[in-house]
Amino acid sequence: MAANIRTMGNKRSQEVISYTMSRIKGKNTGIEMKLRKALTEKGYRYQCNSGKVFGHPDIVFPSLRLAIFCDSEFWHGYNFEEAKKHIHSNEAYWLPKIERNIQRDIEVNARLKEEGYRVLRYWGFEINKDFDRVLKEVVEAIEEEKRIAECLSNIKERTTIGYLEKDDSYLLLFRNKKEHDINEGKWIGVGGHIEEGETPLDCIKREVKEETNLDVHKAKYLGKIDFLSDFKNAERMYLFKSSSFSGEIGDCNEGELKWIPKDKVTDLPMWEGDKVFLPLLESEKPAFSLKLIYKEGKLIRVIGPIYKKEKKPHGKRKKRAKN
Repeated sequence: MAANIRTMGNKRSQEVISYTMSRIKGKNTGIEMKLRKALTEKGYRYQCNSGKVFGHPDIVFPSLRLAIFCDSEFWHGYNFEEAKKHIHSNEAYWLPKIERNIQRDIEVNARLKEEGYRVLRYWGFEINKDFDRVLKEVVEAIEEEKRIAECLSNIKERTTIGYLEKDDSYLLLFRNKKEHDINEGKWIGVGGHIEEGETPLDCIKREVKEETNLDVHKAKYLGKIDFLSDFKNAERMYLFKSSSFSGEIGDCNEGELKWIPKDKVTDLPMWEGDKVFLPLLESEKPAFSLKLIYKEGKLIRVIGPIYKKEKKPHGKRKKRAKN
């Protein structure tokens, strides 16, 4: 198709352009069908061009938040700076159209990432000439997302963490007193395990009192953070911050408490994932969810933050007229 476009005459009527466009398959292309067939043969079930998922991915696993696109080189602008030199027919039409497709792909990727999707894109030549690699990568991604989903469905450990703020500083705890402390040598917020019968808010108030001797009067819930370690153990942590508290700071048996200026916080030794969510303390957006995946103590993947969508107010329903 690309070759035909390049060799057409310079002048083309709108009717010719419309006819040409109508003959191009926008979905169920050969490269899509090739990958779908292989996945079906391996027993995977998926959706195609789902209207419920932004960007209408060619292949999508909604429950796993995995979207796959099979992109033709011409329409999606592969190596476009070089390729556009060979488009000599009706440049005023084709160049902006392909440039818009490129921009659209960037927008789709960003939007899906915001919604927690993992996005895989493959060029047609990759699917046609290096299919074994493409299929292997897709299958590995599917299986990894399945392991993540299984871990998250069996979370048993629930904790809280809170950051008290005053004078443009946060109260942090340097963990250096407990033996066999997984957080030893790191700066973290104040918090701990949720006990039976406690709400996350109850827990953070209790933990702050126990660790700092301060009484929290009000605390703002910011979101939940799921930690996955080596795709096995999972912990859900509820994040709070508060500027409404009273009392005098006491000694903590877990470490040293110190007020740290907000712009210096992420310069301190801390978990890599903490540096991801700490900037979100200043966000005015709705509550978020975030997933931090560690392997052998190293942060290897971040999913989110995904912000909770605000419900749109429903208009008043009109009463049906009785017959």
